[in-house]
Amino acid sequence: MTEPPNVPAEASAPSPRERLREQWLRHAAAAFDLLFADEAQADLISLDQREQRVIELRDDLGLWLLRQHLQADPDASAPATAGCPRCGKDAQPRPVADGRAPRRALTTRAGPLTVQRPAFWCPTCRVVFFPPGRQAGPGH
Repeated sequence: MTEPPNVPAEASAPSPRERLREQWLRHAAAAFDLLFADEAQADLISLDQREQRVIELRDDLGLWLLRQHLQADPDASAPATAGCPRCGKDAQPRPVADGRAPRRALTTRAGPLTVQRPAFWCPTCRVVFFPPGRQAGPGH
């Protein structure tokens, strides 16, 4: 019997993209199972019931993709400094008690989504705001 060739661990380890693909496939498989499981069929009699289940699964899969894409995008995070949207003066990162960025609920076309982004505070205007990330160019 021959020994397998020595392959460095980093060469055989999946890339972050491949790990994400594996997670996606597991998530999609779970959605498939929810639709086609034998025990679910009693609740899926009419076309409306089937369509509603498919819409729920589609929205869940879409939100999962959106969350993962936002988490992987370094430009989706807030900048280290920001100007106040009211007065334009430099704002300060808002202190947080537990060291975690505050959660912000967003409504997207795919459904509700919660993101964590640093908040900023303007001592002049006494306003807390979430600065926008990188802006899309014309046509995007």
